[in-house]
Amino acid sequence: MKHRLIKIIITGCIIISAFVLQSALSLSNKDAVATPNLLLLVTCILGFMRGCNYGSVTGFFCGLLVDILFGDVIGLYTLIYLYIGFFSGLFKKMFYSDHVFMPMLLVLFSDFIYNLACYTFRFLLRNKLDFSFYFEKIILPEMIITTFITFLLYKLFYLLNEKVFTLKQENTLSFDK
Repeated sequence: MKHRLIKIIITGCIIISAFVLQSALSLSNKDAVATPNLLLLVTCILGFMRGCNYGSVTGFFCGLLVDILFGDVIGLYTLIYLYIGFFSGLFKKMFYSDHVFMPMLLVLFSDFIYNLACYTFRFLLRNKLDFSFYFEKIILPEMIITTFITFLLYKLFYLLNEKVFTLKQENTLSFDK
């Protein structure tokens, strides 16, 4: 019970700090074309390392934060992040500690799907059909910068996963000793 509470508190702190940092970066750099989507990065990596359920719950709360503070309606970003966390968790069996390529590829693909869903629900349904402009000015730069930040932060998430999230209980009986 204590270990589960520690995991919840640490995950909550990660989500809140990623949200604050992402909001500060996007609000301070109004001239910048794209900022990294840190909440998507957190959702993908935690889902990738911990599984579908953990990724879905992480994505739910990340999307809920975005919906409450920046969204037009509550639920759009929550569903997008929830599905991204779930599908990232499907790749848990491919989790290798030394390789950063798979999480980078997963974040790149998830960022594309996220931006494609945002384009579909926010612009395409309003008959704004210039996808090439949206792809060139928003999707591609955000995908590149988020993937680069994944390359920089993956080892930190891996160490956190090894040290905190996968703690073994010391008082369990084992006959392997």
